[in-house]
Amino acid sequence: MDPPSPPDLRGRTPSQTGPADVQDLRAETRFSTHSLRHLIGRALEVLVLLSIDVTGIAASIYSGLVLREALNDRVVDWRLLWAAERDWLPFVLLVAVLIFARNGLYRPRETRPGGAQLVSGLFVLVIVVAVFSIATNNERFSTYLIFPYSFITTAVVVPFLRGGFSWLVNATARLIGVERRVLVVGESEAARSVEAALREAAPGAGLRTIAHVAGVEHLADAIAEQQPHDVVLARPPDDETLLRALELCRAAHVRLRVVPTAAGLLAHHADYVPGLAVPLFDIVPPTILGIDWVVKRAFDLLISAGLLLALSPIILVSMLMIRLTSPGPILFRDERVGLGEQSFAMLKLRSMVTNAAQAQAELEELNEADGALFKIRNDPRITPVGRVIRRFSIDELPQFWNVLRGEMSIVGPRPLPMRDYALLEPWHRRRYSVLPGITGLWQVSGRSNLGFDALVRLDFFYLESWSIWMDIAIIARTPLAILRGRGAY
Repeated sequence: MDPPSPPDLRGRTPSQTGPADVQDLRAETRFSTHSLRHLIGRALEVLVLLSIDVTGIAASIYSGLVLREALNDRVVDWRLLWAAERDWLPFVLLVAVLIFARNGLYRPRETRPGGAQLVSGLFVLVIVVAVFSIATNNERFSTYLIFPYSFITTAVVVPFLRGGFSWLVNATARLIGVERRVLVVGESEAARSVEAALREAAPGAGLRTIAHVAGVEHLADAIAEQQPHDVVLARPPDDETLLRALELCRAAHVRLRVVPTAAGLLAHHADYVPGLAVPLFDIVPPTILGIDWVVKRAFDLLISAGLLLALSPIILVSMLMIRLTSPGPILFRDERVGLGEQSFAMLKLRSMVTNAAQAQAELEELNEADGALFKIRNDPRITPVGRVIRRFSIDELPQFWNVLRGEMSIVGPRPLPMRDYALLEPWHRRRYSVLPGITGLWQVSGRSNLGFDALVRLDFFYLESWSIWMDIAIIARTPLAILRGRGAY
């Protein structure tokens, strides 16, 4: 008598499987009409992005050649310039496409990175072309001003064209009702935080939450009923639960996503140590050290000094309006917690009545924020002028002086008032290992709609993923966030 056959990966013996299982496997591997449409759509999307990049780079370089002729007091021969550009433009575009592809700039729109990767890719492109031209003693680059000029113009033109394309695609998708349906799995509080974040992202990523279930045990029925494109686990589950969710999603051709823990955000990579049976993840403290700190500090000093000078008329007019319309000091020194959990006086233009701090205790029951934060949308303590300057975050402009003093950075975790700091959990305080910022991921990621734990994870993600290009991208997105009503906290 032959021994019984071993069970398969789903714990079933051959007697428990049959033709239906074979048919399911064939169905999963068959190239469907939907897959073909998706492939054609992705190919068209990539072609449009390639066209945008080629057009933007070519136009920027050509305008740089025109500028070179003008600086050398030569008559601009448009045909000669085009012939000169055409000779080496294929090399530049090939390098650009390879760098952009490496940075993930041709991924699907919901996972495609933003300005930081685009600007960094353009910078690397300029460096590569400059090194090549110097090494080959190329006479076409006799005026090396073309390199910084081309970087600046492409850093404006290409993101502008890509942004216009994204806006057109998103507007068209909303018009015809195309969207990615998302099913959220998790306990109520965590699920609400994830759903709020997805609602905030919907205009850019085409996402819409359609349902919420409490646990993976209800996932199969929910997938069958709701037909989602994505399933999001609001909390990382144990291994068995995660594998069960993955199997259900794979069988239904649904993408599975998991909201990471703080430790997951800080895990650099897995290191295999010989002799050990498991890979080990390197968990590093959330901080910015060494040359990264020097680069970030130099960037802060340069940009802060320039912005204080450029924005000084707005600051002076606001100070005058505060003096004329409300009794009390013009500047408000708010005690906040910064680097190393040390307190400092954060400067703001006063936007509230002088007894605002004392009146806060009476307004605690009206607090609309969760966790340690205190926030009231229509705070009665705000003065009429204060409502205007807070709407456009003008009250935050004196904090550039805090940056020059070394108490803050332009981009970083937002410093909290003493009242909020006292309510933090121990793991939240790891965010105080770097200088706090005037703006950050909180401000450009829908802060008012996110739970406090999710905001702290954004801080950890920023610290783990920091680059000067990320700071530039966040700064570039901040004005739009202000106009949308997400100002600083």
